[in-house]
Amino acid sequence: MSPHRGSVTPLLIGTFILRVNGAAASIILGRFLAQLASVHGHSISSIHVGLIAVAYYAIELSLAPFMGAISDRIGRRFFLIVGPIVGLIQVALIAFTPSERAFPYLLSLQVLAGISSAMQIPAVLGYLADYTGGSQALRMRIMSFYELATSGGLAAGVVVGGFAWDRFGRSAFGLLALGYLVVAFCMFQVPKVKQVIEQGELSSIVDRYWRVVRTPRLFIFIPAWISITALIGIWVGPQLTFILSSNRRNPHQLLMGSLSGHGGGGHLSLVLGAIVLFFGLCLLFWAFFLNRAPRLLLMLSSITGVYLACIALAGINHFGASSVPLLVIWVVLLLVGVFAESSFAPAALAYLADVSEDAARDRGLLMGLYSVFLGLGQLLGNGLGGIFAQFRGFDGLIYLTALLALVALISLLMLFRKEKRIAAME
Repeated sequence: MSPHRGSVTPLLIGTFILRVNGAAASIILGRFLAQLASVHGHSISSIHVGLIAVAYYAIELSLAPFMGAISDRIGRRFFLIVGPIVGLIQVALIAFTPSERAFPYLLSLQVLAGISSAMQIPAVLGYLADYTGGSQALRMRIMSFYELATSGGLAAGVVVGGFAWDRFGRSAFGLLALGYLVVAFCMFQVPKVKQVIEQGELSSIVDRYWRVVRTPRLFIFIPAWISITALIGIWVGPQLTFILSSNRRNPHQLLMGSLSGHGGGGHLSLVLGAIVLFFGLCLLFWAFFLNRAPRLLLMLSSITGVYLACIALAGINHFGASSVPLLVIWVVLLLVGVFAESSFAPAALAYLADVSEDAARDRGLLMGLYSVFLGLGQLLGNGLGGIFAQFRGFDGLIYLTALLALVALISLLMLFRKEKRIAAME
């Protein structure tokens, strides 16, 4: 890392804590909704859980490009600092969820959560694109570290979330508020980097945004990015926690309601935390050993990993621990799948940053596409995940995952052919 740039460590630490909060909030919220459904008699289903997540991502994807474009005009530090403060307010208010009409209250709070994320993510990614300008090797390494901070935070968050709920109940939301305060402090310490400031009229944002989206390399890539990010909504959102923690059981699906008993939050956190931590270690591998590998080949190989993980999860759901050797096979297959699919995120971020080199003045707007894709994907994952889970239980999440992976595969193959044509013309 070049010394004149200063250290990007505060931003990565802030990102890590931000992801800890996000993952912990999903676990805590899922357990909280399951408690409302089973103990307090609220009619909350998988579809309701999906709608709460959908509301959050709808707000985020609607505002992210505009927040990114504004950051191109006034600088990114304002958004880096203020975004976590808005998140602090949102999680603090969750603790005051009323006993009556809890669902509309929680749904309305997703507006604040979406605003917080829309302010933060485009600013962070725009900053990193500025920070790594002119160095492809540095860019792949920093984007891998960013994804490592993200996945490591998710791993720590799912562990913290389950145990925090078992130990503190609703008061666990106060811990999340404290985390956001620490994030704001970290972002305040981020060094300044050279940024091309956009001086044009805000009224031109939509035209510029549409022009960027229509870039052939980017336009073909969009379905793959949305489909893969949808998997985060399926497997890291509150839906999975709700399914495993609710009293809804199915004799043909062993994982349904398997963690509904006392201490289930802690057990869920350990399992999910171990998987996400392994995912983070895989990202560390990509950061140090394959930072010059072709982006598209990494993304294509990740689709194979998704299907291997689907096969393993189906085996665990239907056969469980009936045979220890068979369970070991399923777990090993799951880990191999996770390893392969972990290459997608850093490769996709690096690819998006590469595209931004041709539009430096709109870098915040373009990197805001990350939030748009993330929002659309997770909106899709949570929305469809709620429907599939309602009618097919845990298997429904697996079916949906396989379908989305197919869409991503088709998109990436088309992009691969497009890149070959571009290379042949140069």
